[in-house]
Amino acid sequence: MNIPLCSVIIVSFNKFQETTGPCLRSLQKDSTDMEIIVVDNGSDRLTCQSLEQAAQEDLRIRPIFSKSNRGYAGGNNMGVEAASSEILLLLNSDTQVLASSIPNCLTLMEENPNWSMLGPVSNQTGNDQQIFTEGQDPDEILIQGKNWCDHSHNSHYQTDILSFCCVMIRTKVYRDLGGLDEAFGLGYYEDTDFNYRAVNAGLKLMITEDAFIYHRGSGSFANTCPTVKKMVKQNKRLFRKKHSHGIIADHWRIKNLAAMERYKITVDSGKDHADMQYKFSNRQQLAKQLIPNSPLKKWFYFRRLKQVEEQFSTRFDRF
Repeated sequence: MNIPLCSVIIVSFNKFQETTGPCLRSLQKDSTDMEIIVVDNGSDRLTCQSLEQAAQEDLRIRPIFSKSNRGYAGGNNMGVEAASSEILLLLNSDTQVLASSIPNCLTLMEENPNWSMLGPVSNQTGNDQQIFTEGQDPDEILIQGKNWCDHSHNSHYQTDILSFCCVMIRTKVYRDLGGLDEAFGLGYYEDTDFNYRAVNAGLKLMITEDAFIYHRGSGSFANTCPTVKKMVKQNKRLFRKKHSHGIIADHWRIKNLAAMERYKITVDSGKDHADMQYKFSNRQQLAKQLIPNSPLKKWFYFRRLKQVEEQFSTRFDRF
């Protein structure tokens, strides 16, 4: 039996033409030996028919139809049960993947057996995986993402939280941790919970800047804002009750500044200065969009941003 290099797990729920369809078409551009398990969470008939058609066009696609909506956690757990590879890629249905991203991530996981989880950079994650992009068109953003990757070589760093819009996990790790907690229902905080349990178990979570994916965001819940707010509040309370504290990770804006600080150190190491300047400027643009509302937090934020900018400029001017 041929065991694929990677088992891609996608949870699908309606809106095939807007989400799952473009995601699968982007994967068709990648010839990696992988199985693509699409768990459909009780979608309408048109979505199911479209998924069956996609499976006929790409034999790597294996649809699994759930009679009910098991939520994000339940859908992924169902997909992992059917997975045959030692490496999983949990991939949101509203993403599109550069052809080089999965091969790059697989190579890194093979070369670094002590890495348990790995995530790429993206246009929308809400943590330091997010880089600055312009425009709303997926093709345009993917071009910008490729440009970023062209300026990033062997750039990886450890983190305490990864976005589950696209995350590579060793299958053994996923199963040893008991998978995603289905108590979180349809969605929200099940990924935060999994990240916390992974970090608490001493596992290594990594971000690579050498891979990029487009993420549309809110693909399943875009038209249900009141429901979303309710789920977020409920699941935040559940997370705190489960772990007896609030969120463990620093705010996204602080993580972005930390990434900028790494670039100034990298300049001293002799790496390509043009690449470092490009990435620093990109995150600098993002930093200016992440200004806190609180006057006190704003003052401290701008002070640190100015320090990082001055230190980078000083180091860069040496060369």
